[in-house]
Amino acid sequence: EQSIMTLPLETILAKLPIAELKQTVAAHVVALVQLLPDKRLGAVVECIMLGILGHQTPVITQIAGANSKEQGETWPMAKRIYRFLHNPRVKTESLYEGMYAIGQQVVEQESPAYLVVAVDPVNFEKPYAKAVEGVSTVHKAPPPGLDGKARLAHGYPAITATVVNTQVPVTSYANWFSYRTADFISQNKEIEQAFETTRRLYPHYTVRFVGDAGLDDQKMFAQVENLKQEFVFRVSHLERIVEVYNERLARWESEALLDLVEVVPLPVTFQVLFSHAGQTHLDTVHLGWFMVRIPATTTPLWILVVDDPVLNSRLVLITNVPLLSLPIVQQVYNDWRLRSRIEHGYRFDQEQGLDVEDMRVHTVNCMRRLFALVLLAAQIVFVVAVHWPPKAVLWLRQLGGKLGLSGDRDGPYWLLQGISCVITSAMTLSFAFLHPFPSGENTCG
Repeated sequence: EQSIMTLPLETILAKLPIAELKQTVAAHVVALVQLLPDKRLGAVVECIMLGILGHQTPVITQIAGANSKEQGETWPMAKRIYRFLHNPRVKTESLYEGMYAIGQQVVEQESPAYLVVAVDPVNFEKPYAKAVEGVSTVHKAPPPGLDGKARLAHGYPAITATVVNTQVPVTSYANWFSYRTADFISQNKEIEQAFETTRRLYPHYTVRFVGDAGLDDQKMFAQVENLKQEFVFRVSHLERIVEVYNERLARWESEALLDLVEVVPLPVTFQVLFSHAGQTHLDTVHLGWFMVRIPATTTPLWILVVDDPVLNSRLVLITNVPLLSLPIVQQVYNDWRLRSRIEHGYRFDQEQGLDVEDMRVHTVNCMRRLFALVLLAAQIVFVVAVHWPPKAVLWLRQLGGKLGLSGDRDGPYWLLQGISCVITSAMTLSFAFLHPFPSGENTCG
């Protein structure tokens, strides 16, 4: 048999889908590369994508180490990446506009009837960063402190708006920012910017924004209304005063929202499939809804109450979508449930996925650039899952550690592990081909 060193490198790498991965990455980032001032910078972007996926990290030296050694050592590649991040000719805004343009292409391909966009602020922790530019004090709940409660930590706030009703989740707004830099105005302003940017990118679509309790704010209701779009937010301020219409007396009357929620009839019952921690169970929920308006306004809003007697929980949603029929009510509830996809995305970016919190660059501008590239790298995993043949996707999952048992999960993690194995193996084989291990020079003592 021929040894590995007597075979051409191309023959060895042909056993791995590294060429297909490179082609997928290159095709996905075309819209971004076109906005760069130099075509050669596009190759650096593709190398960064492969490096982030290969070592599942935003650390520059590891990104460089995960690239093929066909053209040189790790250090020259690391210098190319550092130069790219600090290049004054590359505008950070261009990276984000390129990411948004990629999202527009995905939406155009899938062509949903309307867009469900989850808007969610998040805090990223930098536990030992005390002197880095713009490092802020952020509120972290997961993971909690030793007392089991939320804690204050060093880190950076961020926000993303994600289209969650497409097969490949794409970003319509993102920003990594600091409370201490001159360009920061307020977090509410960032949320408003997410609404406006999404509307600018998708002028021909109806956008239904969904959000958690942090978006339960009258100003945000007005912002979405001004854009003539829809929203579904979870209510956190049940103590607020609202007005309900008294049909008998033909007038609006003030009531505490909590009192109305406690007495609302729940005439509709239907079954919902819940998934958590790899387990799924069928649950029965009861729905009730009614119309309200905020005092001193004339715009009608609707309150949707979802009661789960099994879990002993009650969810209260507020929306400007007229709840005039049962199908509309069910659709609004199901759209809000899609919001969990953005939380899964954060965990994928943040924890055992791409570990975005482990950035080791020292300026906010470089962090913003890397943040955009990590978000794009995460999209690549979903592109592979959706557009590669099922047998190829299964092969990658099996390479990544899928056991073939009935309890296996088919989320993005095994797929990312398989992609990482392919990239790392290609790098190792190409390096060993050019620089054989010096086995004859080993000494002991």
